[in-house]
Amino acid sequence: MLYLPYASTLLVSLAGVFFWRAIGGPLPWLIGPLLAVMAGKLLHADLKSIRHSREVGQAIVGVALGLTFSPQALARTLQLAPWILLAVAFALLLAWLSMQLMRRLLPTLDPLTAWLVALPGGASEMTAIGARRGAKSEWIVLGQSLRVLLVVLLYPGAFALFGHMAANGSAALPALSASALPWLLPALLAGWLLWRRRLPNPWFIGPLAVSLLLASSGELVGRLPTGWVELAQLLIGIALGARVDRDELLAAPAFMRAFLLSLLLLLLLALAGALLLAWGSGLAPAQTILALAPGGITEMCLTAKAMGLDVPTIIAFQLCRLVGVLLLAEPLSRRLCR
Repeated sequence: MLYLPYASTLLVSLAGVFFWRAIGGPLPWLIGPLLAVMAGKLLHADLKSIRHSREVGQAIVGVALGLTFSPQALARTLQLAPWILLAVAFALLLAWLSMQLMRRLLPTLDPLTAWLVALPGGASEMTAIGARRGAKSEWIVLGQSLRVLLVVLLYPGAFALFGHMAANGSAALPALSASALPWLLPALLAGWLLWRRRLPNPWFIGPLAVSLLLASSGELVGRLPTGWVELAQLLIGIALGARVDRDELLAAPAFMRAFLLSLLLLLLLALAGALLLAWGSGLAPAQTILALAPGGITEMCLTAKAMGLDVPTIIAFQLCRLVGVLLLAEPLSRRLCR
């Protein structure tokens, strides 16, 4: 009986995969489990995410995406450095505007909580800052989790609706042989070391950095064997869906209303900024939309991979934004939230 909730979660998730695939939905191994588990949680079903499932999924995805970095892709990414820095500043501006709207809609909301909810950073990192400075941690966790959840659902669905989902661009690469896989063991070690140092997104960034170095230096050329990325998406989808808590959603209706309206503003401005970025940089609009998307870096890069886009470019924009937000969140909070 101890393992019944985990077995139920797995069965529900696989049913979600097959249903989402049957109706032609995008990213079935990610969004199918997410929707199925989320629906179960809203109905008060006893579903539980396997401990550390999202970390395992992130590590696999980090390795898979790092392998897409050829020397030429790395050079193209470095050329975009000025645009990437501009995108980081733009993300902070959008967070400030979102914070202002939230406080106008809910005057009792303190500025620090509104700021940490609006920033497109990790839920755990923003919550830790809020806990140190007396913000409402439960609202920060709720807002950050819902933002990632909604962006993961909206963006792939919108691209699929307009016919932009394509075959996997890395499928043309040969699958790595069993003799090459031990090269990736340092990737897991890097994730563990970053986790020990309490750095953000360690299980994605560590494996990504190691496999990126191996791929861009020519030591490894290929992709993970079939099934690995699908397993990672399944684990991440389950973890995202299991975050939903019906009682929390119903406990703060005024906050939910203010948060959802501010998120709508943020998404519209991010779309406008992405179109301007495409016009100025010469990148494809689909690419800049994902580059500026205020979602989780892992999920947005998986979407780019499914669309056959230039994954290294999306990684560069998303990763630099994440680092910039984490470095500047607390210093800016002292100035903006006096």
